[in-house]
Amino acid sequence: MSFGPETAITNETLQETVHLRRHSCGLPVYFCEKPGFQKRYACFATHFGSIDSKFSRGGRPTVEVPDGVAHFLEHKLFEGPDGNAMEEFSKSGAASNAYTSFNTTNYLFSCAEGFPGHLERLVRFVQQPHFTEENVEKEKGIIGQEIRMYEDSAGWRVYFNLLESLYRNHPVRKDIAGTVESIAGITPELLMTCYETFYHPENMILFAIGDEDREGYFELVDRILSEREWEPLGRLDRVFPEEPVEIADRRREERMVVSMPRLLMGFKDVHPGLPGKDLLTRELSADILLELIFGQATAFHQSLYESQLIDDGFGASHSAMADVGHSMIGGETPHPERLEEAVLREIERVRRDGIDSEGFERQKRAIMGSFIRYFNSLEFTANHYCSYQFLGIDLLGIIDGLHALELSDLQRLCDEHLDPSRVATSLILPKEGTAA
Repeated sequence: MSFGPETAITNETLQETVHLRRHSCGLPVYFCEKPGFQKRYACFATHFGSIDSKFSRGGRPTVEVPDGVAHFLEHKLFEGPDGNAMEEFSKSGAASNAYTSFNTTNYLFSCAEGFPGHLERLVRFVQQPHFTEENVEKEKGIIGQEIRMYEDSAGWRVYFNLLESLYRNHPVRKDIAGTVESIAGITPELLMTCYETFYHPENMILFAIGDEDREGYFELVDRILSEREWEPLGRLDRVFPEEPVEIADRRREERMVVSMPRLLMGFKDVHPGLPGKDLLTRELSADILLELIFGQATAFHQSLYESQLIDDGFGASHSAMADVGHSMIGGETPHPERLEEAVLREIERVRRDGIDSEGFERQKRAIMGSFIRYFNSLEFTANHYCSYQFLGIDLLGIIDGLHALELSDLQRLCDEHLDPSRVATSLILPKEGTAA
């Protein structure tokens, strides 16, 4: 087994180059050189997240798994037959972690020295699953506690209450960790089915960044990957239910022990699976559009702040996936109804009057500058490179996507996406006797 020819992916504006070699087992392996950096960072990511709850591989019958399986599997991989991988990283001077998102599970470490040994540990523990009846049952209790902790978080509850209001069928509406009831149905056999499907090299990415010898890196990875044989993954079909354009619920309210109400408004976006370039245009347009309407530099934001309707936590963001997406606006506020009305009025004004061209160009330049600075972060570069690759987008191409963005892209998205008929509201209110 060996690597195919190398491809150098370069962006002159960013002055960054990512080297790609695809291993014969199917794994794309990336390396980004950062001369002079003291820290090294690597991540081993799989295109498997919480929304991948129904799938089939190689023409086999469709499998449907309980909510929370991807997150559960992330936890279990750290516990191998020879001990806990996270503890081993710590003993040898590296910091390790992992996270599960809607469409990605990512295992990572950072270190100042000893990079080859840490890299070998990363690749090996992710490729050595160890599931037993005993350790799976034990993990259910641990994750159950984590789920209950998030259930007590107002920020978490207002977020997922909104997703449940926006989406009727799509699994993005489900909590990433699942529920105590859903994880009760997880078995070692089920975990192995998911592992063998989604942890195949053809469905994963290995990315490393830092001041290391490139050839030495690829030689080490080749040696580790060549130790076992892999059957081809075959066709992998992710099965998602049909999601209507309309929102599921207009409003969702919940009372919790909080001192201040928390408001989150969401606009739903359903599209028929955009290719990478078009999805990137949509995401960049949404990011700039939301900043132009709700950013801290706007007169609207200033008026809300001076009226004491918001604090520094108020903001807006967009999330894009292969077939759905949403924009969210909100934060803590003493007067949620007034804030909601003000947000809707401002959106109506922008839809009516259009977007200021000078503001658009100014904000585009600001985002370009921020994006260039982000590349000083090894974590940002590696993690985002993997997650964007799973969406068919190359991270280095984002700067060119920003250059190509036109005012008409934003205006069209504003008209299509910020549609008042597709807005849902999630509200967390203080329980009686807990308000400030």
